[in-house]
Amino acid sequence: MIHAVPKKLIVMDVDGVLFKGQFILHLSRSLGRLMYTRTAILCLLFNLNKLSIRELLTRVYAQFKGMPLQQLQTVYKNIGVIHHARETVESLCKHGYQVVLISSGVPDIFVKDLAIRLLAHDGYGVKIGMNDEKLTGEVSGRLSQAQGKKELIEEILSKNNLTWKDAIVLVDDRNNLDIMHKAGINIGINAHYAVRQRAHYLIDSGNLAEVLDILNIEDADTYTTLFAGMRKQFTFSWYQEIRRKALHILIAFVPLFSGFLYFPTLVALFSLILVYMISEFLRINGYSFPFFGKITRSSIRRAEERGFAFGPVTLVVGAMLSTIFFSASIASTGIWIVAFADTAATLAGRKLGNHRLPYNKKKSLEGTLVALIVAFFCGHVYFPTFPALLAASFSSMIESLPLRALDNLFIPLGTGILLWCLGYA
Repeated sequence: MIHAVPKKLIVMDVDGVLFKGQFILHLSRSLGRLMYTRTAILCLLFNLNKLSIRELLTRVYAQFKGMPLQQLQTVYKNIGVIHHARETVESLCKHGYQVVLISSGVPDIFVKDLAIRLLAHDGYGVKIGMNDEKLTGEVSGRLSQAQGKKELIEEILSKNNLTWKDAIVLVDDRNNLDIMHKAGINIGINAHYAVRQRAHYLIDSGNLAEVLDILNIEDADTYTTLFAGMRKQFTFSWYQEIRRKALHILIAFVPLFSGFLYFPTLVALFSLILVYMISEFLRINGYSFPFFGKITRSSIRRAEERGFAFGPVTLVVGAMLSTIFFSASIASTGIWIVAFADTAATLAGRKLGNHRLPYNKKKSLEGTLVALIVAFFCGHVYFPTFPALLAASFSSMIESLPLRALDNLFIPLGTGILLWCLGYA
């Protein structure tokens, strides 16, 4: 049963939040690669703050002049919607929230139809000019203006005797920054960097049901039961660390390949860095690199969601520099220590760590001791007991410092320099 007087207003953007991608990009793709490229460039300029929302819409919809309305409807119906959208909206309405869809890029007729499909209270989009069932290329209405969303939300809030503190907004790009600042709660869905940095909560899973968890809404239906399993997964985040460290351990194969494919190995590592950096740039702007992006998304920590995760970059750079500047035995020792000892320290610290280090509360004495033991065995493969123990002690000390992702770089290089100074060139 929907409450007569809503306790909160939930505003959902459409492009990038409910829709998988942007409506104008889907529409331009149906007109060919050239039109799609032009539209994509205009969207990029908008995201870089080089175009206003009004300029973007005017220039994009001018390209669609003469397009039949039937073609727009076909494109609209083929756009995928985020997982569990209808179930989530239904649950929100059932618990007394008023849900409205607002878009500055999707025509009003489609936003209203989407609101009906998802069981939302209402939907608002831009007005498009029509003549004999064909687009005139004109776009108008309040939502085509810079302050349009803010003014419309204020109007809805006033009608329901609510304030901005009672507003919850689900957004993805910089066109929503003004309403983010005013809303009581803002949630970034596959958010671009500007939104990602300011959002109270982030959802990158592609599952709108996470909103129910954020708002502490319990429901007995099957979709909430499904999300309860996700909640359990978040609680036991060390499973994520296992996935993360499994990727971490792969760096241990560098000494093996560099032994008989030296230059190809270095080229492969450099290429890996480039691909990863592109993937991360896309991730923090709400997109996903094919295949590679899915792997990194499943491995990053919650604290890394808002910005660039540099861990893999420093890990690969450390392995590359060790391979270039040190002998095979020293390079192998340093790389194996960062692959195995650092991994063991993290997993042991999460499972067994009860005694925090005084200079780094995020690390534990137990994790550091495990790192020392594993590092010793890594070093003892090539070196006698004393230098292996010395290298293990030094590397475990580096691992325990609050260096964040830089330990991936300093452990192999620091260990290598130490062994080189001891005369094991």
